Amino acid sequence: MWCKLVLTDVVRTVLRPAQIPSEKFAGVLSAFGRLPEDAQYNLAVPLVNAVETYRLRKRAQKQKTPQAHERRDQLEGISTLASRLLALLGVNEPKSVAGGVRRGSMHPTAASLLRGSAHPKAASLLMWLYRVAVERRPATATASAEERLSTLIMLLSDLVEAAERSAREVSTRPGLGGDRRKGELTPEGDLIQAIIKLYIDFRNRFPSSGPAPAFDKSLRKFVRTVLELAVSCSHYVGPDGKKIEPWYMAAIDRDLAKSTRTTDAAIRGAFQRLHKPK
Repeated sequence: MWCKLVLTDVVRTVLRPAQIPSEKFAGVLSAFGRLPEDAQYNLAVPLVNAVETYRLRKRAQKQKTPQAHERRDQLEGISTLASRLLALLGVNEPKSVAGGVRRGSMHPTAASLLRGSAHPKAASLLMWLYRVAVERRPATATASAEERLSTLIMLLSDLVEAAERSAREVSTRPGLGGDRRKGELTPEGDLIQAIIKLYIDFRNRFPSSGPAPAFDKSLRKFVRTVLELAVSCSHYVGPDGKKIEPWYMAAIDRDLAKSTRTTDAAIRGAFQRLHKPK
């Protein structure tokens, strides 16, 4: 059964969380060509994912959120500094205290530093750790100096591991900020490539939907129709008659679908990078 641009309830449930107007997706289907109802859903899911990734990256840019490589560098720096502090406390391998700090396990030099000098009036670092806590939080500072130090060391060990894992995750997650040092595309460039990939894939899977993949009028129309969808959002009208949209839409380039903004040359270049004629 072929759809007549009447969206199914299943497709609407995909569009609704992303606040994509149903009529915009119906326009995408019209620009593409005939598709079965199940394929309509299969197109909607990755298309919505691509749009949401684009919006997320644009929002991050507006908020000046660090790019992926900047966040990774910061996390690696946290791990390194925590490791250095542990080393100063006599723990050369952070994972060695993952299960707790054993009594007498600290390096002799660090232990001497913590216990203080032989001078009877010289308080140790451990004692000062306890005194400072009591002065600052007299009502809640009930843990002993030894307990405080053990907790600090275990937390630093956890911080080293957590920062390393988070840095690895940032390195492998796509779409959360491009690393320009590696030549990654802008949010707009990634979105256009995702659109063209879907176009090629669905044209090959459903050849009767339209002409074979090529840089032609059909491709350009589909790309710009999806871009119009990406910069559109469900809204309501306030008491003053003004259109009210989610705050994050302020970061979106509303002219993205225009030929003066996304040129034919840009679409051609993206298509040529992706399409490999048989």
